[in-house]
Amino acid sequence: MRRREFIINSALTLGGAALLSGCTKKEIKKSQNQVVRRKFENIDTPLIALGCMRLPMRDKKVDMVELDKMVEYAMAHGANYFDTAYMYVDGKSENAIGEILKKYPRESFILADKCPAYLVNSPSDVRKLCEEQLKKCQVKYFDNYMVHNINKNTISNYRDNNMYDELVKLKKEGLIKYVGFSFHGDPQMLREVINEHKWDFCQLQINYLDWEVVNADELYQIADEAKVPIIVMEPLRGGVLCNLPQKAVDKLKSECPNETQASFGLRWVAGRKRVFTILSGMSNLQQLKENVDTFVNYKEITEKEEKLAHEIAQIIQSGGAISCTACKYCLEVCPRGINIPAIFGLYNMYKGSSAQNAAFMFVYNYNALDESTRADKCIKCGLCNKNCPQSLDIPKLLAEVDKKVKEVEKSMD
Repeated sequence: MRRREFIINSALTLGGAALLSGCTKKEIKKSQNQVVRRKFENIDTPLIALGCMRLPMRDKKVDMVELDKMVEYAMAHGANYFDTAYMYVDGKSENAIGEILKKYPRESFILADKCPAYLVNSPSDVRKLCEEQLKKCQVKYFDNYMVHNINKNTISNYRDNNMYDELVKLKKEGLIKYVGFSFHGDPQMLREVINEHKWDFCQLQINYLDWEVVNADELYQIADEAKVPIIVMEPLRGGVLCNLPQKAVDKLKSECPNETQASFGLRWVAGRKRVFTILSGMSNLQQLKENVDTFVNYKEITEKEEKLAHEIAQIIQSGGAISCTACKYCLEVCPRGINIPAIFGLYNMYKGSSAQNAAFMFVYNYNALDESTRADKCIKCGLCNKNCPQSLDIPKLLAEVDKKVKEVEKSMD
């Protein structure tokens, strides 16, 4: 490790935020290659943004050196929108991105954060949480601040504690600029929520797979009819649309030979005109560079490519993949610590792969998981179902994966 990397990582490991806090504001060396932007209210936003739910990690800690490089590259290319949340990266995300961004002039970047509805038990909690998050991010205001994850389990917290009204108070005081919400419910609930108040924006899960499989098209239509701008989360379905089945890969290469799986998925989302920025969880500098390049050299999605997205979605569905985005909300409540996202991820790769050794790799990687976190250790308590944004019957799916593992193992004997 180079000396600079050692100093930075050591300082943060030892709680040495003070070592970096004395830095003067960093000059942004702007590249000639800037990402395209869309107008939102009185500010311009980049069409691609860094979602801070999946940050670069090293030894179970945020790799601050890699994150520093990513932010520097993003800022240089105009991708200056950063989205974090209270629970991201086991509560480390806000501190990490705040530590990096404090080196830049506050007006040079757009920072979004979220009020965790599940922790709000009284109206006063909204202010307390916001003030705590501002301190963690080391800023005096958030550009976008939202009720986080409105769904069937949190909507009572949102309504009973007048969260919208509390956010409006914070907006009037200058602690936040724009008020919105992120959503993981059904269309009827979205229609109710979006029409209850005058929202500045909403954050929805939209990608070309959910457009076909779930109800992303209907959610988009509801926001569009209400004329509420949309931030998109999970544009690549938690990585699923970057790891397509071979049949889909071949089809994409045949019809769009110069397109990567990621760029195709991101451009498809950008084709929805109500969308003003797209959050992508990037775990290293290379991923960031590829995504930035997509929006530096941005091309509008064509009718032919819209049809192709539909065909690829059908191929994915035919593979029987589980609709998990690896958001890890299930892990927050699982009493047994079952590694649900990893289990479903391995299963999806197995079902979507045409490689000869797919079955072997599935079982090999599954058995590499800690034995106490495998599917057969599920006690079927159902707590995970209440936290799942995708409304999956997780215990049932875990049982199916466990059955498949045993079948594959038996066939290999």
